[in-house]
This record gives sequence, structure tokens and C-alpha cells, in this order.
Amino acid sequence: MPVNPKSLEANEQQFLKNIGFKIQFVRKKRDLSQEQLAEKAGLATATIGHIESPHVYGLSLMALYRIARALDVEPKILLDFE
Repeated sequence: MPVNPKSLEANEQQFLKNIGFKIQFVRKKRDLSQEQLAEKAGLATATIGHIESPHVYGLSLMALYRIARALDVEPKILLDFE
């Protein structure tokens, strides 16, 4: 879901970007394309592309859960940035 970056604080914007970067990292580690991940997660390929882009893009908890299941990781892994 598109988010108006102007309505978010800088740390909130970075939080959303970090989730996308983490999803991309784990996806590539699992040797999956965006299309394969989208299919496994039951999401549109464009959604995965938006989430992984360097632009601010919000995602629902259900989308995060589906992506985590498709990547065979706990959702908290995608939220851990340390």
C-alpha cells in the first residue's frame, strides 16, 4: 500500500525501507526471484517489487506474515535489523 512519505517521520520511513531491504536479502539468500516469492506468498509481483524498492512503501501485517512463511522464516526475522 502506498504511503505518503511526507506523513511519516524520518525514522518511520527508514523502518519501512529496512523491512524491504531485509525481505530482499532473505529472498536472495533463498535464491528466489521476486516472481517466485510473490507466487509463494500469494501476493502480486509488483507488491514485492514495491516493498523491496528504496522508496517508502507500507505493508500490512498479513503481507509480512505471508512473505515470512514463503521465505520459511519467523516474521520477527524480517523485523530484526541488528
